[in-house]
Amino acid sequence: MPAVKSNRPIDLPLSQVMAVNRSPIAIASILHRISGIVLFLLIPVMLWLLQTSLASPESFATVFDNVFVRFLAWIFVASIAYHFVMGIKHLFADNGNNEELKSARMVSVVSLV
Repeated sequence: MPAVKSNRPIDLPLSQVMAVNRSPIAIASILHRISGIVLFLLIPVMLWLLQTSLASPESFATVFDNVFVRFLAWIFVASIAYHFVMGIKHLFADNGNNEELKSARMVSVVSLV
């Protein structure tokens, strides 16, 4: 048993977690994790689309004439760009830059934009 009793709640409902995490720093961190998950899930799909599109000129036209495939490709590229930018932000933070609340908030807002 710990010497000091903790009053921190163990299991918070998602609504309370979102109410606490309204700062740009928290939003940027959560979106960075979500973009990583999206990338992980879309890499096999994008590789399959690449393989299919390289089979012949007709299959290339068939794959990229589909609006849904174009939307998936846009989501994939946007996720890569966001994950890359936020990864660089996290690398700077790991080096000791932007550790103060004011500068961390500013960098998070700039990275989100």
